[in-house]
Amino acid sequence: MTEINYLRDEAKLLAALANSNLDSLAGKCPDKKETQDYYLGILRRQAILHLDLEQILNNRNPELITTPFILLRSLMDDFLHLLYLELNPDKEEQIVKINAKTHKLTFQSIQDLTISNHSHFDGKYGYYLDNEQLQSLKNKFMDKPENDKYFVDKDRFKFKTFIQLSQVAENIKHSRDIEIFKDRAFYLWKDFSSFVHYSNFSFYLEINVDHTNLQKVEEAFQYCYNSIYLAFKYFERTMGIPFIDNEELRAKHGIIYEC
Repeated sequence: MTEINYLRDEAKLLAALANSNLDSLAGKCPDKKETQDYYLGILRRQAILHLDLEQILNNRNPELITTPFILLRSLMDDFLHLLYLELNPDKEEQIVKINAKTHKLTFQSIQDLTISNHSHFDGKYGYYLDNEQLQSLKNKFMDKPENDKYFVDKDRFKFKTFIQLSQVAENIKHSRDIEIFKDRAFYLWKDFSSFVHYSNFSFYLEINVDHTNLQKVEEAFQYCYNSIYLAFKYFERTMGIPFIDNEELRAKHGIIYEC
């Protein structure tokens, strides 16, 4: 059976791997760039979430797996997106679409609150925007030339769209081995997702000890290691900075898609 202390130590190694590669980029990414910042953000997220996992696993009864599973669900999402992008000939535009989707959802949420403000408070609730404030926020966003790339119709404030994660997984087509890894990563994403929204199903899973839960955490770390590798490959290709590997992690997990 996988021991929780072993998983804690592996989370620490993964955080150190992400941080050592981030350290090699210090001072080399001063300008804001869409693609660069996407991969830089992924590396930072990997470092932070693995440090969180280390602390959680250090202070957690091994049967209580809700929090590790919720964090690993995000990390499985990273892996599937990174693999999809690596196999896509137009990864830069795909990253623009990913970011456009986030902007779209953010403005939609603000608009929903604005509608609620006018429906229930005559537009006077201090913590929500009114219609004029919302339009001012949209205008400020549209006035920045660097945001033009996010729109399919700027005059109508219509953003580019990006596919759902299920479609990301469906579109990862390569060799048999890579598709098997992709299928398993997507299965883990779905399995971990059952803990994001509370239900009796997740409650019963939590209180009924299943020793395979820690094995799932261990398996997920394979995809986390590969996410760090895939994210840093952008900098290796564009800046010539070599990936700083960890031989222990590489020997255990291996590279799923070498690039």
